[in-house]
Amino acid sequence: MFNMNGMSATLIQNNRNESSYYDDQDKQTQKVKVCPFNADQTVKFGMYTVPEATGYFILKNCAGVKEGDQLIFNGRTYSILHVKDNWIWNKLANYTVAVK
Repeated sequence: MFNMNGMSATLIQNNRNESSYYDDQDKQTQKVKVCPFNADQTVKFGMYTVPEATGYFILKNCAGVKEGDQLIFNGRTYSILHVKDNWIWNKLANYTVAVK
């Protein structure tokens, strides 16, 4: 469930092909809707926070996001450090990603 007006961003998906080595040219881009929030505004507890993260984004569940991907938002490029999936009533609702 995504109950806010999302802001537009670009997700760069790295290494989605079936290759056995890292290929820096293997990139796919996808337009996604995100909801940004600052690390200073979050409540820091347990496994929901990442110490080296500078910010967090909420992405819709249709985005195929993995750790190591990049997110371009407002002209800045962020690297995704951690992906946490959020479930509501046995259905994937959205992803919370920690970025640096």
